[in-house]
Amino acid sequence: MNPTGTARSDGGTGGGSGGGGAVAAIAAQGERTLVLHGAGPAGRTAARMLPKLPEVCFVEVGAGTAARGDVDEALRQAVEHGLRQLILLATADALAALEPVDGLAGITADMGGSAELADAVAAAGSARRAYELWEEARLLGPCGRELCRRVADDLERAAAAVREGSEASPIAVQVVLMDFGGERMVGMYGRLSR
Repeated sequence: MNPTGTARSDGGTGGGSGGGGAVAAIAAQGERTLVLHGAGPAGRTAARMLPKLPEVCFVEVGAGTAARGDVDEALRQAVEHGLRQLILLATADALAALEPVDGLAGITADMGGSAELADAVAAAGSARRAYELWEEARLLGPCGRELCRRVADDLERAAAAVREGSEASPIAVQVVLMDFGGERMVGMYGRLSR
């Protein structure tokens, strides 16, 4: 992702590359919502989920560990441009790269998973495998929502830090966990706006 954007290449959602253009364009059009999403079907899914938002609000982000820097930069720019809402639609891989502190094994234990399941998730080697283990244990719903909650809370704390002296986030963050095809919502957490 690059929150500085050129029009998206998939014909569906905005975004692009470079310094602050996409977020600045959103603000210039009087919009207050930034929607970050993965490539391909995720962009089309985001547009279908949020049909009232104009294309300029949709920005593609990188996958995996690249997502952390992309999301942090987009969040910083969104705060600086006075946006009020950030919606992040991502797979477990991208959200796991953003998840603070104890990771997916901690979520598993906190959501009622057995010690054996938490150990299996810790040893899984990928967020995709952790997702599959949650699904097999019938914990995908609660674990997916908790992953979304933790990422949303972390992003709101980061947004508050952008504004020195502020304890409250100037941006409401909503996080949506998508299936690995980027076509279906699996979990969600967050506020709609500030």
